Amino acid sequence: MNLYPVDLHVHTTFSDGDLKPEEVVREAKTLGIAVLGITDHDNLGGIEEALEESKLWGIEVVPGVEITVGEVEGGERIHILGYFINHRDEGLNSLLKRVTEARIEQKIRQIKLLQELGFNINVEEVLALAKGVPGRLHIAQVLLERNPDRFQNIQQIFDEYLSRRGKAYVRREYYASISEAAEAIRKAGGLAILAHPGIYRHPEGAEEWLLSMKERGVMGLEVSYAYDKNRPYLNTPPETIEKLISGYSSLADKLGLFKTGGSDFHGDRKSAKLGEKGLTFEEFEKLKKAFRR
Repeated sequence: MNLYPVDLHVHTTFSDGDLKPEEVVREAKTLGIAVLGITDHDNLGGIEEALEESKLWGIEVVPGVEITVGEVEGGERIHILGYFINHRDEGLNSLLKRVTEARIEQKIRQIKLLQELGFNINVEEVLALAKGVPGRLHIAQVLLERNPDRFQNIQQIFDEYLSRRGKAYVRREYYASISEAAEAIRKAGGLAILAHPGIYRHPEGAEEWLLSMKERGVMGLEVSYAYDKNRPYLNTPPETIEKLISGYSSLADKLGLFKTGGSDFHGDRKSAKLGEKGLTFEEFEKLKKAFRR
């Protein structure tokens, strides 16, 4: 498999990734990847460590974030990626603090519901495992370890209990809107990108929808993405994936939107490999030049 030298969608242990920020940077060096976008869910905690480690290995780290917003499309919460941000920006950190507090409160309620359902799990253990922002993965990992006779794997836990239709689903009380997320990213000096648009809609007939996104502050699309390694496109034929990517690439050109790309790397728990999707170095340099004009 040919790897892209630029992967702008990478998660670490500060959200739901398997590798620490410094480990991701070292893995990139081993694979010959030159640029990494650190885009943990709803927090910026891993960026400083990644930046420090990158100085040792000559890797360029793009400070980023992936914000889950309140709007739903195609049955999925929309995600907004932010790139080239000042990760110390007070406004962005304030927004993410509010998002994170709501996320933690939601996960605590979810754990307590699981306790009521008879499962051996406690809040402190999940929070200790998460280290950054707790996610459903951390709950599932503790459940699997504590209840090995009940569950075969993490996916079973998600399907039965942690998905939106699961027995232990609880609603989060606060999400930022698309406009709020995009504005906070812009004020932090960044570029707001609609993550994996093909998960929400097929490109055919998506033009008006994307125009509404642009009106709310979205400046680009994540065009190159490992759709076949993520729901709902797992194991989809390559020609279908290429049609998605080419369709959104054409729409980005037509609507004057920036184009980014990344693997959505999480580590072993997802099959997408670091550098599997992304940008060429020339595409990345063009993106930087156009954005900073």
